[in-house]
Amino acid sequence: MWATENLLRGVTVERVVETLVGAGVPHAPGLREVTSIAQSPIFAGAVPLARDARRLAQLARLRREIEAQSPHATEVERRADVTADEFFARYVAGGIPVVLTDVVTRWPAFTRWTPELFRAEYGDATIDIVDGRDADPDYDRNTPKHTRSVTMREYIERIRAAGETNDFYAVAQNRNLDRDALQPLWADLTLPSEILDATRSKGCAALWIGPAGTVTPLHHDTSNILFAQIYGRKRFVLASPFETELMRDAVGVYASADPETPPEQMPAWLAAVRFLRVDLAPGELLYLPVGWWHHVRALDVSISVALNGFVTPNRFEWYKPGHL
Repeated sequence: MWATENLLRGVTVERVVETLVGAGVPHAPGLREVTSIAQSPIFAGAVPLARDARRLAQLARLRREIEAQSPHATEVERRADVTADEFFARYVAGGIPVVLTDVVTRWPAFTRWTPELFRAEYGDATIDIVDGRDADPDYDRNTPKHTRSVTMREYIERIRAAGETNDFYAVAQNRNLDRDALQPLWADLTLPSEILDATRSKGCAALWIGPAGTVTPLHHDTSNILFAQIYGRKRFVLASPFETELMRDAVGVYASADPETPPEQMPAWLAAVRFLRVDLAPGELLYLPVGWWHHVRALDVSISVALNGFVTPNRFEWYKPGHL
């Protein structure tokens, strides 16, 4: 395996044999084995694929080094008064996250939505939640397995009594904002029509409600997303899709890495990843470009809405490097 990998990287037969001999392998059998690998038709077919992989890795490294030169290399920009033209030209086309500070603050939801309002006005509504997450290390991937129905009243009362916990959560996959009983909530969302298509609400919006302490593990989405924080705070840890080390052992859209790992316990490859951290306050809207890795922790009891019904094409279902 070692000899094959080095030959595919362009190391000569002679140099590979020399290294093997230095490690105690007799010259003649070492030369015979390495020559056999190099002359194999399977190896010949792998050479152009390995070359393409090196080229793509080189492009990713170039992009990382260019991104590192940005004045916002260590932080996410916070902006107001961003026009739709600038939003699409700079942030969407450039794949750059940004926090918009003056969008959600104009929504009626910003002043109206609280756990108490949800309990009082929608208490009888049935919603789905994910329960028993603490007992499953793959709780987010196994969301359907842990989903159950409760009333909004029961759920809000449980949140208020629980304190900080990751054991239960109403998440995007629960599709609660598509439920008939919660349709009046849409009147409280004043969506920017030049960015979001109001006719594409069903299936393109997700309501998140949960206690402090809920965690969405490191993953990426297959569309661009506007994440609106309405009540409470959430902490996002972000990484560019060009941080290709995060594809290591990824499963589907989920990374194997945890950016909350204490520094002294982080493997060197993870410590080298450039993460951006942003605490999203009530009234702030985070643009998450497609493919960006993100880990999310609720710092308080939290209500959020995620939207991806853009007026521009916004489906990249093929982008799942963890499936490769």
